[in-house]
Amino acid sequence: MKKKILALALTMAIIIVVISSIAFYFNNKDKSSDMKESQIRVVTSFYPTYILMINLTDGIDELKVDSLTDFSAGCLHDYQLTTNDMKLLTNADVLVINGGGMEEYLDDVKDNYPKLTVIDLSHNIPMLESETHEGEENPHVWLDPELYMLQIENAKEGLTDYISHSDIGDSESDVITALSSNAAEYLDKVSELADDMNQILDTVKDMVINKSISNKVVVFHDSFAYLANKAGLEVAYMVEVEEDTPLSAGEVAEIIRAIKDENIRYLFTEEQYDDTISDRIKDETNAKLYIIDSAVTGDTDKDSYLRAMRRNIEVLRKAFEE
Repeated sequence: MKKKILALALTMAIIIVVISSIAFYFNNKDKSSDMKESQIRVVTSFYPTYILMINLTDGIDELKVDSLTDFSAGCLHDYQLTTNDMKLLTNADVLVINGGGMEEYLDDVKDNYPKLTVIDLSHNIPMLESETHEGEENPHVWLDPELYMLQIENAKEGLTDYISHSDIGDSESDVITALSSNAAEYLDKVSELADDMNQILDTVKDMVINKSISNKVVVFHDSFAYLANKAGLEVAYMVEVEEDTPLSAGEVAEIIRAIKDENIRYLFTEEQYDDTISDRIKDETNAKLYIIDSAVTGDTDKDSYLRAMRRNIEVLRKAFEE
């Protein structure tokens, strides 16, 4: 009899444990589902916008950030949306873009996802004219830290406005406060960077004004135009290096001849571009070749933009102090 009672008690205990475990599981599953439902899902168009957004959303669980493109994609010229991109956008609440025509697929996104909120980081930022596409804007504003600071402000304001009109429960004010704090911290870091960048660019500008150096440069991508403009440098030639439309031998020879005729001393290329043509031009002229980091590729470290621009400051210092 005692054995039967003991067995029955053990069975009841097991049943209670199982029921409790099941209840605990579903209770936490419901909480997890509620948390995911309350998350604001932010998708960024490419690497620079992603790095900006992970700085602003750092430590804020209610904001989840993903990138449309992988971190080796570079600039978005002629980029076509993939099936995976479409799936990501289907579940997104906000799309953060660089603007200025960088995202050529934007009209398709707006047509297919009319309820998706788009935050344009370049809203009201004055842009240079593109050297490669006549009548269009040069969207590479993040290469100028001062303009990048305006992009940070646009991101903060756009996301704050979206959060204010969203249903994320009692945490709304905390999220906005944390977002503002992150933005202020990142702006401080970029401001310090901007001061150092302006110092070297002002030095170059003084050298140009005093005619101690040539003011003409050759670049292999128009992202350098923003730094060149602040330094008083003239982009004499923008050499378009595209894999699908390589330069002919005659075109390269013409560029080399022009560099020699105008005594151009500076060539600026970027890390993600093939260096075959730039090396040939360097070898056949008196110009020196310098590599600029356009901060369009990298890892998921939130300080990657700051490191890239610090490297650019050193490159400029080396170029114009030699």
